[in-house]
Amino acid sequence: MTIENKQIPHTQRGFATVLVVLLVGLAVAASALGTAYYINTSQKSLISSHALTNAQSGAWTGVEIFRKYLNSLDAAGILSLDGQNLTLNVQDGRELKVSNIAIQTVTDAEQYRVTANIQNISTSSDASSTIQTVYEVSLVPESSTEDSDTGNTISFPSAMNFYGDLDANGGISFSNAGDRAVVNVAGDFRTGSGLSGIKELKVLGDVDIAGGGITGLENIYSNGNVTLKASGTASLVSAKGKVTTTGSVAVNDIYADEDVSIGSSGNFNSIDTKASLSVNGNANITKATAGNKITVKNGTISNALANSDIEYNVWNEIVVAKSGNIFNCVSKNWNNYKQISAVGFKSCPDDKSGKFTYLTAGTKVAFPTGALVTVTMAQKPLINALDYEEQANYVFSVNNNNQIMVYVRNVEGISEGNYHLGKVNINYSQSWGYLCKNVDANNFCTSTVVGNFAKKYGWVNEIITYSNGVWTLKDTQNTETSIASGVLLFKGTSVNLSMGNYANTIISTGDIRYGGSITLKAPNYAGATVVCGSNYFSRPQNLCSSQSSLSLASIGNIALIAGSCTDASSLETCSASYVGGNIKVTAQASIEGNIIAGNSLDTSGQTVIKGSILAAALGANNQSKMSGSTTIDFNGTTSTDTTISVPGKEDQEEVEDETTTQRVRIKWARYI
Repeated sequence: MTIENKQIPHTQRGFATVLVVLLVGLAVAASALGTAYYINTSQKSLISSHALTNAQSGAWTGVEIFRKYLNSLDAAGILSLDGQNLTLNVQDGRELKVSNIAIQTVTDAEQYRVTANIQNISTSSDASSTIQTVYEVSLVPESSTEDSDTGNTISFPSAMNFYGDLDANGGISFSNAGDRAVVNVAGDFRTGSGLSGIKELKVLGDVDIAGGGITGLENIYSNGNVTLKASGTASLVSAKGKVTTTGSVAVNDIYADEDVSIGSSGNFNSIDTKASLSVNGNANITKATAGNKITVKNGTISNALANSDIEYNVWNEIVVAKSGNIFNCVSKNWNNYKQISAVGFKSCPDDKSGKFTYLTAGTKVAFPTGALVTVTMAQKPLINALDYEEQANYVFSVNNNNQIMVYVRNVEGISEGNYHLGKVNINYSQSWGYLCKNVDANNFCTSTVVGNFAKKYGWVNEIITYSNGVWTLKDTQNTETSIASGVLLFKGTSVNLSMGNYANTIISTGDIRYGGSITLKAPNYAGATVVCGSNYFSRPQNLCSSQSSLSLASIGNIALIAGSCTDASSLETCSASYVGGNIKVTAQASIEGNIIAGNSLDTSGQTVIKGSILAAALGANNQSKMSGSTTIDFNGTTSTDTTISVPGKEDQEEVEDETTTQRVRIKWARYI
C-alpha cells in the first residue's frame, strides 16, 4: 500500500512572505532614493538662488565702486579708459571685472558718458552676475554757494524748477539746452501737447503725459505714478508708484515699485517691477522681471521672471521663463517656447522634449530692482523781492502826494539817494524821465537834474506810471531801449509790461504781467554795448566793469522776479505772509533772461524764453500753467548765464537733489 504525503514540504514554507517583504523593501528603497533626490535637487536650487542673490548684490557693489573710481579721475583719466578692461579685487573672495568700457563725449569736452559691463564673480559659490551700466560724468565745476553781494546763495542749474504742480498742456520744447534740459517739479506734472528735447523729468508727485508725441525725452524719474498716453519714445522711466502706457509710446527701460501696465504697442528692452506686470497692447518686451505676477494678454516677452504666476495667454514665442508658482499656457497645443521653469504648469502641452522644469515651492526666481532713485528737492527757496533792494539800481515807490520816487544806487555820476522822477521843458515842449531832488505839484523838476532815466523827443510820454498799487511800463516809441539799463525794483501790488524795448532786470514786490509789443533782455543778455556803453544813460556800476565790458553779476542774468513777504525771518513766516509772486506771460512773448516767480508762472500764446525758470510756490494757488506752447532756447548761452542763483538763509542747502549734483551719476543699468 502506497501512502501519499499531501502536506506542503517544509522547504517551501514562508516563500510568499519573503516575496512580499522583498517587494516592500524595494518600494521603501525607491521611496528613499526619490526623497534623497528631491532633497538634493531642492538644496541645489536653494544654493543656486542664494548664490545668484549674493552675486547680484556684489555686482551692484561693483557698480558703486566703479562710480567712485570715475569720480576720482580727470578728463585725461576718463578718456584713457576707452576700450579698456579692469579687474577690481574685493574682500570675501569676490572679483569684480569691468569690461567693454566705452567713452562718449557729450555736449562739450567736460561732459562724458561711460558705458561698462561690471561682472561679479564669486569663487566660493561658483556664481556670477553682470550689470551693464551707463554713467554720466560732469567735470564742469559746480556753481559756488557763496556770493560776495548776498552771502549764502542757492543755485539752480536746471532749466525749469517748480515747487508746486505744473500743468504744461501747451507743451514744452527745449532747444540747444544740452544737460541743462532738466525739469524739476515738487508736485504733479501734466501735459497734453507733447514734450520735445527734455533730457530729464524729475517729479516728486505723479507724471501724466498725453496728447502729442514725446521727442528726445531721455529719463523720467517720479516718486508717484507715471502715465504715458502719447506717442514717441523715452529712454528710461523710474517710478516709486505705478507705470501705465497706452497708445504707441515705447520706453527702453522701466523700473517701478508698484504695478506696471503696458497697453501700448511699442518696443521695450526691459521692465522691472517689485509688483506685477500686465501686457495688453501688443508690446514687444525683451526682458521682464516681476516680484509678483506677470500676465500677457496681447504682446510678447522673450525672457520672463516672476516670483508668482505667469499667465502667458498668447501664441507668441517665449524664449526663457521662470515662475515661482504656476505657469499658465495659452493652450495644450502651444509649442512656441524654448525653456520654462515653474513650480507647476496649467493648460500646458505634455512635456516630451524636456523643456519644462519643475521648481521647488518657495523658490525665488526674480530679484527686481524697483525704482532706481527717490527724487528729492531740498527746502524751497525763500524768494523775497526786498532781498534784492541793495542790488537794485533804481527802486520805485510813491510818496504821500502819490508822486513817483526813485532811490538810486550804484549808478555812475549820481549820488546814492532818493529822487523824484520828473519832467522838464525843452524847447517849449514837455519831456519826461529825469531824476531830480525837488519837483512842483505838476512833477516838473525845480532843482538840478542829476541824471536821465528815459530818452524822449519833444513830447511827454510817461513810460512808467503808477495807479492804486499797479505800475505800468509802456513805450509807444519802442525802436530803441526805452529806459536806462540796470536793475529796477517796484514796490506795489503788481507790474504790467506791455510795450517797449528794455535791457533790465524787472523786480516786483507783487505780481508781474508781461506781454504785447514788448522785448525784454536781462542786462547780461543785452550786452555791454547797450548796458555799459550808452552816451545818454549813466552806467550801472554793479553790472559793468568798464564802458565796454560787463561784470557778469548774477543779478544781471535775471529778467523777471516777482513776490515778497512782510516777515522773511523764516520760510514758514514768509509763506504765511506772502504777497504776489505770480508771473503771467500773455500773447506772443519773448524774454531773454531767467525768470523767478515767488509763487507761480502762467504762460499762454506762444512763449519763447532764453533762460531758466524758477517758481517757488510760496503763496496760495501755486500751480503753474503753460497753456500755450513754451520754448526754452539756450542758443548762444552758457551754464553761467542760465544758472539761477538766489539769496538763501543760513539753514538752507543747495536745492539740486543728489541725482543732479553728483559729479558721476548712474544714467541707467540692466542685467545682461
